[in-house]
Amino acid sequence: MAGGPAKSGAEAQVDFGMEAVYHARRGLRMTYSDLVDDTPVPTAAAEGATSLAEQAYTRLMELIVGGRLAPGTVLQERKLAELLAMSRTPLREALSRLEAEQLITRSHGRAPVVSHVGIETFVFILDMRRTLEMEAAARATGRIAPEAAERVIKAINDLVAIEQPTPAQHWAVDDEVHGVIADAAGNPLVAATIRDLRRRTHLFNTARIPKRLMPGASEHLSMMSAVMGSDPELSRQIMGRHLDNVREAIIEFLLGSRRS
Repeated sequence: MAGGPAKSGAEAQVDFGMEAVYHARRGLRMTYSDLVDDTPVPTAAAEGATSLAEQAYTRLMELIVGGRLAPGTVLQERKLAELLAMSRTPLREALSRLEAEQLITRSHGRAPVVSHVGIETFVFILDMRRTLEMEAAARATGRIAPEAAERVIKAINDLVAIEQPTPAQHWAVDDEVHGVIADAAGNPLVAATIRDLRRRTHLFNTARIPKRLMPGASEHLSMMSAVMGSDPELSRQIMGRHLDNVREAIIEFLLGSRRS
């Protein structure tokens, strides 16, 4: 093939920017523009991210989940920093987060390599969320302060009233709903774990799954009504159905992303 001999092994060596990208698994030589489409994608910066590390994390996650950084791709810090137009410090923080989430791996001090990210990874995360959040909803029942519940319900209704809410606005309300329930469950370790798991699925906001906005708001109102009541089992069931719907939407999105 023109452009040099094929590299051996399952790894793909990526040269970003003006240099070519060699994808050994497919035996193709491409430019970086071949890996990513030109469709504008809302990034952490557009959604009011508080740090460059968050922006780097979100963008890299998008490329990995979308299959544009394939399993086995070697990630070079210098070229990634050039691609993302930022210094290596926030990039390293983003890579550390991805490594902690097992989306990339390192061995013997070598450059990080993209792990195989199957749909099952996100199914496992959502399954754990379902287990923890159903129990949290049951424990939170009857324990949420009225003023906190009123604040959350108002936030949900205000969101629905916005003609075209941004993903950031939707995620803020989503965080408020699930956060107030997790906190009211009374176990700070469980609440922190729920927040961490939710962060791992933050990528799948309404920018990618817009059809979840209205059903999600309705489900959130039902959840708040249940946890303000006195039936823990009802709260458990409503939370479970809500997260089942979230899981189905994410799986549908992932399957469509891999087919496109």
